[in-house]
Amino acid sequence: MLQTAFQAVSRRISQRMAIPLRSQTVNFSASTGSCSSVNAEEVAKFAAASHEWWNPKGQFSVLHLMNPVRMKYIRDMFLRYTPAGGADAKVDLARPLEGKKVLDVGCGGGLLCESLRRLGASVTGIDASSENVSMATHHASLDPMLKDDLTYRSITVENLLEEVGASHFDMVCSLEVIEHVSNQDIFVQNCMDLVKPELLAVFSTINRTPTSYLLTILLAEHVFRWIPPGTHDHSAYVTPSELESFVRAAENSPHHPPNCSLDIADTRGIAYLPLENKWQVLDSSTVSTGFPLGGDLEVNYIMTVVKRPFKESDTKLVEADSESSTRAQQSESLAGL
Repeated sequence: MLQTAFQAVSRRISQRMAIPLRSQTVNFSASTGSCSSVNAEEVAKFAAASHEWWNPKGQFSVLHLMNPVRMKYIRDMFLRYTPAGGADAKVDLARPLEGKKVLDVGCGGGLLCESLRRLGASVTGIDASSENVSMATHHASLDPMLKDDLTYRSITVENLLEEVGASHFDMVCSLEVIEHVSNQDIFVQNCMDLVKPELLAVFSTINRTPTSYLLTILLAEHVFRWIPPGTHDHSAYVTPSELESFVRAAENSPHHPPNCSLDIADTRGIAYLPLENKWQVLDSSTVSTGFPLGGDLEVNYIMTVVKRPFKESDTKLVEADSESSTRAQQSESLAGL
């Protein structure tokens, strides 16, 4: 009954909203030359709240609750889709990212970075807000176990790419960030450019649906006041198909290796369980049970993208197709003589 009520309210919201939610077009940026991911208004908003990052009952309490399930997902995806988790690999399950270079784009106060470091990774966290970086650096300094191989910088992803070059990291994460940046397509492209071949990136964000408006803005911001009003802009939310199109477009980047493809390896919803006060990454079995608060991909979702080198068989197939196409064109030309 609760799920039916949510669906009914969502339909009413969809009918009243001025912008069609499912049919919005995405304007891709033409060039990376002068494209900045910085949305100054968004940066200022989070800078003003930087003191709240490590308050588990404060403005970022939702991220504190989400962090454990996101971390399990990241660990599982890394071991499933990279050579580190291969059949012959010896993995320390307590520190499965040992020695891996991981970048967290839009790190905020460092919630994800500290967790990644505890799994063994050498972590770089970047954020456009110097206030966020200062808070993250201060909090990490309180734990002697985090003093090595955890670096925070106030720099944009595009400037970092210029500085370190492409294919620099074993994994790039950007969680709950893309909806707060400008030039979202170029932002995703820059993130993917920084990933080494055979390795991966993980993005999470909020889908642009009537249900997401109901839950993340109407209820979360204006009714229950879990987060300050104005935290989210529904028009900036990204649908899974749009995010996938950003990934596909990133294959045209001048930094993209010609022998690699960008494969969407996994996409799952993340749903809140109010009776248990926790979040859960969904799979086919949990989706089938019907989550009233944003099940499936209706609200929050997480996506894994693998920069996969072509196999020799793939290359031969492409070459064979090319030769076949050339012969066909030659035959058509001769037939016209």
